[in-house]
Amino acid sequence: MDKSFIDSFRDYQKFDNWFIDFNPLSKLNILFALGFSSMLVNNWKYGFSLCVLYCIFAFAVNRGKQFMKPFSVIVLIFGFFTLVIRQFSVTGTTVLINLFGVLPITKEALINGLNTASYLLGFSGAIVLFFVTTEMRDLMYSLEKKGVSHEVSYIVLASFQTIIDLKKNTNLIMESQKARGIETEGNIVNRIKAFFPILGPLVLGAISSTEEKSIAMDARAFSVKCKHTFLRELRPAPVYEKAIVIITDISFVLLVVYKIYQVFG
Repeated sequence: MDKSFIDSFRDYQKFDNWFIDFNPLSKLNILFALGFSSMLVNNWKYGFSLCVLYCIFAFAVNRGKQFMKPFSVIVLIFGFFTLVIRQFSVTGTTVLINLFGVLPITKEALINGLNTASYLLGFSGAIVLFFVTTEMRDLMYSLEKKGVSHEVSYIVLASFQTIIDLKKNTNLIMESQKARGIETEGNIVNRIKAFFPILGPLVLGAISSTEEKSIAMDARAFSVKCKHTFLRELRPAPVYEKAIVIITDISFVLLVVYKIYQVFG
């Protein structure tokens, strides 16, 4: 076996990327504080500026493509539908334009829709950025170090991995169907016809995978009541990382205090 491969497990895990190397709980703290701040501020200029910052930051840490694909879908869904719904649910007096001569677009409804969409996107962007820069096994490892049981950790990891496995198996079965000459593309009727035959192999594969995982867990003494060891070790949080987290938390607390003062002061 390659000695460099063995040595890679003797040192702390590193990705050679300063932000991705952050402790998962530090990233969770920072990004959730930013996400919740968009809700507290509730201003479209701040919320959309935060979204632009997420996009720039994702590309800066080499996760731009992984971030933009789900986030662009969220922008289309939340952004478009929120603006449309607010035009019907918010009464305004300043009409900016009449669509088709029957649908008035009011300034008040537009601003309200932009504010709502901005904080939804600001929070959603933080969640997406966290998951594209953090491996779930690292997050659960960090939580185990904080006292979460390994049973809970495994359940969460297995749930996420099952979703990934089902997607891969679905694509694999669809490709197999194509190789056999079965029509899997085209109109919606053809796609529905091609979908049902894959359910059987997909369900059987999932059941087989569950049994294999159960056997593997028994072989590794998963249920033994003793201290568990880990193949991978996350590096301890350096001083600058702790400082960033503390500054973020202090800024968030000050923002909360300021908003409370605005409401009750």
